[in-house]
Amino acid sequence: MTGILFLIIATVCAAMFSIFFKIFQLKDIDSLQAIFFNYLTAFVLGLLISFDGELVDNPLKARWLLPVIVLGFIFVAGMVLLSFSTRRVGVAISTVCSRASMVIPIIISYQLIAGSDKPKWLPISLVLIGMILAIWTGKDKQFSFKDIFAPVIVFLTFGISNSMLKIIQDRVSVARADWPDYMVDKELALVSACIFLAAMLFCSVSFFRKDRAPFRWRNVLGGMGLGAANYGCTYILMLAMKTIDSSILFPFHNLGIVAIGAIVGWICFHEKMRPHQVIGIVLAAAAIFWLCI
Repeated sequence: MTGILFLIIATVCAAMFSIFFKIFQLKDIDSLQAIFFNYLTAFVLGLLISFDGELVDNPLKARWLLPVIVLGFIFVAGMVLLSFSTRRVGVAISTVCSRASMVIPIIISYQLIAGSDKPKWLPISLVLIGMILAIWTGKDKQFSFKDIFAPVIVFLTFGISNSMLKIIQDRVSVARADWPDYMVDKELALVSACIFLAAMLFCSVSFFRKDRAPFRWRNVLGGMGLGAANYGCTYILMLAMKTIDSSILFPFHNLGIVAIGAIVGWICFHEKMRPHQVIGIVLAAAAIFWLCI
């Protein structure tokens, strides 16, 4: 039951990503500066949660350090691309493409992590069909190359980052199998903090460039809000991963984000959805229910 609660919270936090970027666009908030402060906020939150008088592990000597640095770079790439895609094609389509990436961690988890359930290909296929329907806007709307390229790259980067996150969580949990759960959770919080520190350092290259946008406090506040959601998604999702199999966790997590993004896009940002897009979301929801029974 706790795992389900963690999964719901992580899903709501992750759904805020595209919504924040849409708000940044409407409120003239510089995305690159906001992304920098997002990672600074997430790093501080992770450090506070993982610190209990002393750190549970020395990050510089941890076996997960190198994968975490790589993942930090992928996190930055994913955020920048999601921001670009949201500006090009809107909240709903960008969210759908980022979350259709669930097929990547499901397959990789089955191949690399012992004990993972075999993917349920039929309902997963129905989820993908539903998402494709949600993405398709109709023949009367012409997309440029950038309109297609951006969501596809978002799909790949989010799929790779979720796969690496699952593998790191599994390796930490296995290595610390003799630790109490609360100590394992603190190490996962430290892992999250280090991911965001690495991402912040990569992001600082663009933040401190000479031709950057003027500094404004709205960029800081926007980044802090995004950072709180980002950390909540990453850390709490890893807690959910401890008790929920990937074949159920990733479909539920990703479709939940798609549904929230589509509803918020429709109600708050007046992004119109066509009948076949609504059918697509309903079809994917039914397929996820099939996965969970």
